[in-house]
Amino acid sequence: MSSCRGDGEDEYTVARIVEVAKALISYPSVTGSELQIMEHVDRLLKRMGWRTERWSIRNDTRFNVFATPTSKSPQVVFTTHLDVVPAPERLFTPEVTAGVLRGRGACDTKGLAAVMIHAADHLRREGRDDIGLLFVVGEETDSVGAQAAVPELTKREVRYIVNGEPTEGKLVVAQKGVLAGAVTISGKPCHSGYPALGVDANGFLIELGHALRRIDFGSHPIFGQSTLNLGLMRGGSAGNIVSSSADLSFWVRTVSSSDAARAPIEQAARETARRFPGIVFDIHVQVLSDPIELVPLPNFETTVFCGGSDISYYVDSGARVLMYGPGSLLHAHTNDEHIALEDLGVAFEAYRKIYHALVSGPE
Repeated sequence: MSSCRGDGEDEYTVARIVEVAKALISYPSVTGSELQIMEHVDRLLKRMGWRTERWSIRNDTRFNVFATPTSKSPQVVFTTHLDVVPAPERLFTPEVTAGVLRGRGACDTKGLAAVMIHAADHLRREGRDDIGLLFVVGEETDSVGAQAAVPELTKREVRYIVNGEPTEGKLVVAQKGVLAGAVTISGKPCHSGYPALGVDANGFLIELGHALRRIDFGSHPIFGQSTLNLGLMRGGSAGNIVSSSADLSFWVRTVSSSDAARAPIEQAARETARRFPGIVFDIHVQVLSDPIELVPLPNFETTVFCGGSDISYYVDSGARVLMYGPGSLLHAHTNDEHIALEDLGVAFEAYRKIYHALVSGPE
């Protein structure tokens, strides 16, 4: 097992990072149920010698945890989320086998949270008092934690925010935008033997799905090709009843204006509706964020991030935003979520390298 050494007798090993990561994984912090893990992180950082604050989420009982070495406002803040997507109960029992840490959140993002804690603490022990840590809730659904954090970060005039997501150890130079929404469809039920007497909501749903898949949402030299996912389609009540209702959820990963992507979706729905007299539909936009270009740094391999993240909100704080993290998004949200221990050690050094590059002035 590799190790990362600090000054003097202080030694930061992957084993210590894994110890923290395993403790975090053991909390079933599915979005909306983050209280116990946030209390744990608050206690952990206090024990390590950090000043912590709990930033409340609107009128909710949930809170973010912000930590600094002193009362001084930090210049650089390492941040990530501690909520996870639902998982089988067994995934909240972390395992380490053959140099790999497994469990829900291993790569998204509890493993890298543990790395951030140790990397930032190493900097603190070196006397760096301009580093901060921020752990937020709610990223997996509506980024409510990040949204609540923005005014606080703005007030403190934070210059750089380093957001952690599983980016395969590459510095993200751009993140695709998102247009996510749902189409609700109302038809008219009738006996399936006489379909002309009804209005088939499922028929509209199927044809609309095909129409959406034919749309070209564009490409970009930096962001790449836009993509569409029809993640949820459902409707009807029985095989022998013409369906009276249906709904469809879609996510477009955009490479230009996300708001502009609404128009072809609405046009496709209107054109499809002409073939279904009496059909009623409504399109609800749930998530809307534009593509973002991020702070580049020399001597890092780079990538474009195709998932969503909290950076869509952090850019509103006035800080310059970066994204980096160990592990792969391809392993996140799966029943075999994992991260290599070696990658945790590499990320420890990388976060410190990012910090030093920022405080010395990024190119």
